[in-house]
Amino acid sequence: VAAGRVQEFACFTDYDKELVCHWKVSAQTNCSKEFLLYYRKEFFFLPNHVCVPENGKDSLRCTCTIRPDYFVSGLTYILALQFNGTEMWNYSVTPALVVKPRAPKNLAIGKAENGNFNLSWEDSYSPPSMLSGQPVIYEVKYWRKQHPTEVSVKAINYQANSFEITASSLRRGYDYVASVRCNYTDYPAYWSEWSEGVEFHYGYHVTAEDILQMVVPVSCILIMAVSVICYFCFTK
Repeated sequence: VAAGRVQEFACFTDYDKELVCHWKVSAQTNCSKEFLLYYRKEFFFLPNHVCVPENGKDSLRCTCTIRPDYFVSGLTYILALQFNGTEMWNYSVTPALVVKPRAPKNLAIGKAENGNFNLSWEDSYSPPSMLSGQPVIYEVKYWRKQHPTEVSVKAINYQANSFEITASSLRRGYDYVASVRCNYTDYPAYWSEWSEGVEFHYGYHVTAEDILQMVVPVSCILIMAVSVICYFCFTK
């Protein structure tokens, strides 16, 4: 932390249960001993609440999790960051402008009669959450488990909790993984994280179309071969 300045301070919220703020620190920083984050609602002149930060997973960030009683669109928080007893940073955050929704859950996948794969999921919000029933768009990505860098991403710009992965976009004999993320269009600041993946296998099951694709060329070759043989037989 530079004197009088905080690096990469940012906040986001799931707009349901928590508001998370984090900032960059050096690797040796003990967040809970060196920092305190004070917060209060704007226009509510009540005593400040305090959040004791924790070291992030990478040890290069301090993270403070605030759990408000409620969320409303016009709510703004006034924040003050204290470092070793000295206030060094003031900030305001409006949760409605920094919504990072929770990822979709309960992914499931099954094979359709046409040979494609139907991927379905559930939203992570239900009444009385502010995001329950709000307009939402999704992105689906899937990849061969053995080749995780070769990813197909499909946008779903309509209200749906399912997506059909076409067999023609897959390669036979491979295991695949599919995942989904979402963005609420009235609160578009952030996409959610990608959901937990669901696995499926595209095997060597032979369809009627596959049989037809094999039979037609083989039949043509046989007809040509018989025609050639007959020609030579009759010309002798």
